[in-house]
Amino acid sequence: MAFEGPYLWLGLSSGVIRYDTRTQDQYEIYTNRNTGGLLANGIYKIAVDQKRGKWIGTYGGGLSHFDGIDWQTYTPYGGGNIRYGDAWTIYPMGRGLGDLWVYDILFDDDGTAWIATWKGVSHFDGTSFTTYTEEAGLLDKWVYAIAKDKNGLFWFGTEGGLNSFDGKNWKGYTHQDGLGAKIIPPKVEKEHATGHHRQHQKENQIGNPNYVLDIAVDHNNVLWIGTWGAGLSRFDGKNWKTYIAGNGTIGGNFVHALEIDAKGVLWAGTEGGVSRYDGKRWITYTTRDGLQNNNVFSIAFDSSGNKWFGTWTGLSKMMD
Repeated sequence: MAFEGPYLWLGLSSGVIRYDTRTQDQYEIYTNRNTGGLLANGIYKIAVDQKRGKWIGTYGGGLSHFDGIDWQTYTPYGGGNIRYGDAWTIYPMGRGLGDLWVYDILFDDDGTAWIATWKGVSHFDGTSFTTYTEEAGLLDKWVYAIAKDKNGLFWFGTEGGLNSFDGKNWKGYTHQDGLGAKIIPPKVEKEHATGHHRQHQKENQIGNPNYVLDIAVDHNNVLWIGTWGAGLSRFDGKNWKTYIAGNGTIGGNFVHALEIDAKGVLWAGTEGGVSRYDGKRWITYTTRDGLQNNNVFSIAFDSSGNKWFGTWTGLSKMMD
């Protein structure tokens, strides 16, 4: 979910919607049926660059760019017939993207882009990609979140922990360093106790403190790290603190989305509603307050300061 002026771009499991927020029901729908620029209709990330170009990270269809007129698609391949599932698909010319699964996009000050994929983080200079994997220094090749702090340090959230990168050197942080709350796994039969990377599907139903879903940097250059079932961690570069549900703080332990508003307030989308933290007090909003659904997966703010929340069953707007 991202804003382009008054237009809200929404990524769904069935394509992309551009919604004119000045109206009640004016919108346009983009899918792989009515545009050649989408290879998959499952959309995980939408970002708008400084030129108002829309970059769309898909679930299995690579990265698409839309300038309002023309589409361009980037994949790991150089074209030709690529086997996908039980069928053969002719993909357009690839540009060396790390993987077909794209989870986050960050635009740097120099106009380049960083893209989180399931096979590392790809850096795009406008022409070609350079992809960093575990061999370079990533804790895990499955990357879900990207952020850049005020010191110019990049942060990457993976399924194996948190990485920092200064352009040359990598550093990793895991639960042993303070990331995430301690998880007590359920008892399972020994033959079924396989790790996520050995599963046939890329799913993880058990909480994992090293599994980072999103990252936000606040006005004081403090990092906020959302985890898969292990709460929300705060890291100031030296000290760690983790907030978990059930003690008057954050609404849920699966922290899918994090954003900092213009006033410096932190907003967190969880499976237990959307929570706000002003540095002193937590407030969580749920369906009892008017939220469409308690499972919140995306957050965006419009130019008037209104908050928009993408939930499991629909979209909610909170007036500023």
